[in-house]
Amino acid sequence: MKKGSLQRFFPAILIIVSWLLMAVFGSKLANARLSQGIVQTTETPWVRYVMVGLGGFRGIISEILWLRATRLQEQGRYFELVQLTDWINALDPKAADAWAFNAWNLAYNISAMIPDHNSRQKWVEAGISLMRDKAIPADPTTPSLYRELGWLYQNKIGSSDDPAHITYKLALAREVESVQKGEQDSPKLDQSVVAEIENRFGKIDWRLPQSHAIYWAWKGLALNPTGFELEALRRMVQQNLVVMITSGKFTGDTEKSIWSTEGAYELLPNLMSYYEEGDLNNFGELKVYCIFLDAISKKLLKAGKTGLAAIAIKRLQELGGIPKEE
Repeated sequence: MKKGSLQRFFPAILIIVSWLLMAVFGSKLANARLSQGIVQTTETPWVRYVMVGLGGFRGIISEILWLRATRLQEQGRYFELVQLTDWINALDPKAADAWAFNAWNLAYNISAMIPDHNSRQKWVEAGISLMRDKAIPADPTTPSLYRELGWLYQNKIGSSDDPAHITYKLALAREVESVQKGEQDSPKLDQSVVAEIENRFGKIDWRLPQSHAIYWAWKGLALNPTGFELEALRRMVQQNLVVMITSGKFTGDTEKSIWSTEGAYELLPNLMSYYEEGDLNNFGELKVYCIFLDAISKKLLKAGKTGLAAIAIKRLQELGGIPKEE
């Protein structure tokens, strides 16, 4: 577009942007719904109509909205961010950073503002649903989206950083148990991918968040990523399997809200072979693997699994121990 044409249409652009911002920020009803935990991140038909009508101005307006999103993030105005980033996604459905930004805002920023654990869980699930049900279907060939979704399971649900993490874990376990009993449909898991993962590593307990992190990382790896994404997705598989070796079987009671686990030690040999598929001539890869062998052997000895510990110790010795920087 020529400079003169852009200048001629600039007043119209400003009007449209002002209209968008008023629609996003001027709606008390929208903010009320958000503050009550009612999450709506799907644009209405009239929004889609407006987006189509913007034509070549979509990219310009998207950049303006991103600037506004950055300011809202700095100001901690997270509820308003939900509305704004949803518009950015509508402008550019393949903007992976915008999807991840919105999901992170829902699962981390807004959930942290809610004291009630059950209400927090709804926001975490909203972040997961956004990535799983909207971002990936809109842009299924971008590996980073699968990594971001896997991270929500690994870190937000799988770790103990959030005071409500047990609530998140039990909610996931109940969902999976409900599927296993035939009470509801599968939680968005392709059973052919599930079978592929279990054929590679062994039987996995899908009630655990680590198994879902592995699932989405595995889906991302199927896209043949390179560079950082390849390394990050492989590491996600490795890290979650490491956790599952010592706590990979759910032994609690979802009906009584009891969370407990025990080790899935039989996963060790296949995890070791997966590590060895990497480039062990690379110093970083070798060091990570050796640190794992050293740490897991100690945990196995403590758990009384001397046979498996011996396998890890033997391989560590064959590799010369944990390598040191030259």
